[in-house]
Formats: sequence, C-alpha cells, structure tokens
Amino acid sequence: MPPRKSSSSTRDHGDWAVPYQPADFTDTDMTAVTWSARAPHLTLEDVVYRHVEAEGPIQRLVLHRHIAEVKYEPRVTAWGKHSADAVVSRLTEEGRIVETNDFLDLPNRPCRAARWPLPGLTRRPVEHVAPAERQRALLGLVEDRPRRLSAEQTLAAAATFFGWSPRTGSAPARLMSDLYRLRDSGTITGWPDKLESVDGS
Repeated sequence: MPPRKSSSSTRDHGDWAVPYQPADFTDTDMTAVTWSARAPHLTLEDVVYRHVEAEGPIQRLVLHRHIAEVKYEPRVTAWGKHSADAVVSRLTEEGRIVETNDFLDLPNRPCRAARWPLPGLTRRPVEHVAPAERQRALLGLVEDRPRRLSAEQTLAAAATFFGWSPRTGSAPARLMSDLYRLRDSGTITGWPDKLESVDGS
C-alpha cells in the first residue's frame, strides 16, 4: 500500500519543511562497486557515507535497508548488516560521522529541517525519525502559526506532516514527549493553548 500523501507542502510551511530525498546513486554503475571495505574503487564505505551525508539523521536500521536496496537485494542480510555496522564503527572512530541514540549524521550538523514523505516512498515510522527532526517539525509548525495552535493541535499537525495517525500508534506519545522537551527547554512558550517560539522566528 503506498504511503498516504502528507497534506503538507513547502507552500504550506517555511523553509524548515522539505521532502525526504534519498541518497542518489543514479550516476554510479553499481555493478562496478566493490563491497569489500578496503577496495581501491567505490566501496561500501563510500555508500554508507553518501547515505549518511544525504539522509542524516538516519536511523541505523533504515541505513541497512537502503544499502540493501542499492545492492538490489530483496532484504537485509546478516552479512550486509554486519558489514555496514563495521563501516559505521570505522567512520565514527575516524570522526567522519557521529551517532546519537542509533541515528547517524555528519559531525556538527544541526537539524534545520523536517522531511515529509514524497508519494511513492515508504513512510518512516515514528521510531525511524530522529527526535531532533520531530522537534524541528513541531517548532516549525508553531513558528508558522504563532499563538494559533494548542499543544494538541500542534501534535496532530506534526503527525499529519509525517504521515502518521494523530490518535493511534506510538506517534502521539513520542510527539507529545518531544513537545514537552521544547517547552521544558524554553524553546516554546504559551503552553498549552497558544504556543509560540520564544525567539519569535
């Protein structure tokens, strides 16, 4: 079943809202890729880094799946998962990528945008969206409509943005926890009925 198209678009929101763009390997002859970690040509290390560069913050399990897709494999194999994790460990040790709570990204790259699912792409479950990205969406919605959304309305709008149900599943609880973090950190005020960004942006 194709993902439900989000009602959100860049026309509805500020520049914090962007479509999810998968890593692009259209310019790469995947038959020429050597999946050995230490080959002299395009390697698994290159593929992992390009995924993290394009899609970070990316959850580790999502990275596994996307690498399998690049390799035209029907599922993630134990060997593929082990190989990818070994490369992730090496890139992390080298400081080329960082990992926070199982989400991979480039060092010192703040989360400035939240990504909605393009039609035809698999909708990410809430567990596969980094808390920083979920919080960016919540803050962006408040910034777009200062003092016009309650906490419950902001939660529902964020769930719709990502293509989740605002009332069932684990998304509502996680989004509300994210919203509490924004409140408790002093990022938003006007709780709970007229939320607005503290910096007024």
